[in-house]
Amino acid sequence: MIIKSYIAETDPKIFNYKTLLFYGPNIGLKIEFKEKIKKRFKEEEFFYYNQDEILKSPEDAFTNLLNASLFEKQKIFIISQCNDKILEFIESVEAKLSDQKIYFFAEQLDKKSKLRSQTEKSKDKVAIGCYEDNEISLKKLIIDRLKEFSGITTENINL
Repeated sequence: MIIKSYIAETDPKIFNYKTLLFYGPNIGLKIEFKEKIKKRFKEEEFFYYNQDEILKSPEDAFTNLLNASLFEKQKIFIISQCNDKILEFIESVEAKLSDQKIYFFAEQLDKKSKLRSQTEKSKDKVAIGCYEDNEISLKKLIIDRLKEFSGITTENINL
């Protein structure tokens, strides 16, 4: 399933999906999404990997991902620097996921990317493209940030 980044930024229910893929050249936006994930699941247990770590020892990541206890917190996995090489790992674990969530972060993925294509076509996974800001998104960002300050009204701002 494809969800636009501006919708994902404002809809916290997006993070309820078990598998999300964030891709594109906008590093700042991907960092913001990571912060939102941390804030939303602040009581949960986080595991951070990059793709190379998983590919070197998939059994360790597989064990961490699938070992669950009645007394443990929900596990949140954030995997960075992803590309099509991670697909085999995803396919081996996704059917066995219960409460665990996996968030994949990738650089630019073209439309031919198998990782992007499979995520976009799936009904239970979400792909979010993080592209460079345009004039409209920059205006929205500025206005949203100005709202955080007391005494500043955004009605009279003509950006």
